[in-house]
Amino acid sequence: MYVTSQLIQLRKSQGLTQNELAKKIHVSRQTVSHWENGRTYPDIQSLLLLAELYDVDVNDLISGDLQTMRGNLLQKKIRWLIVGVLLCGLFTYGALASMRWLPAGISMMLVASFATLGVVLSVILINRTNSLKLYTYRQILTYLKTGEISHAKPRSRRHQLVMILLAALLGAIIGAALSLLIGINFLHWSLL
Repeated sequence: MYVTSQLIQLRKSQGLTQNELAKKIHVSRQTVSHWENGRTYPDIQSLLLLAELYDVDVNDLISGDLQTMRGNLLQKKIRWLIVGVLLCGLFTYGALASMRWLPAGISMMLVASFATLGVVLSVILINRTNSLKLYTYRQILTYLKTGEISHAKPRSRRHQLVMILLAALLGAIIGAALSLLIGINFLHWSLL
């Protein structure tokens, strides 16, 4: 964490030992050691005392950690959005298959609800990843694994359009195939 390196650097620049620092801000030496080892995080009162002692702004002490925490939170949001989109897809096809047991009107309302929710989550996911300049599946996976944003060479507008059209075509084919399989196997559709 950023604050741990800041605390060590500031303490050493003042020529203080952990014990001397602990006495000045009324905590134990073990507490200072835990902060500097990243085991615990200083509470707000301790951060204020440290900032006053070192004549720095509290934001200077914690700004790197705030950025890291925001990045971790964004990673978690993107993961949950991906899970949500996948679940909506599964539930949409499950609702289609439920036509065998439920009235058609209820099943179609479920299909429409899950599909709409999936589209909304997809749009949010696309906006979040685009704001980070993550445009490819590989970039998103790298970001989720490492937290780092890899910058690929920019794609031409034509290339992007072709990829969108191919993805839409592939999605339509997969969707039609799954719908047909559900219809034939669960709903006893006849192709004749």
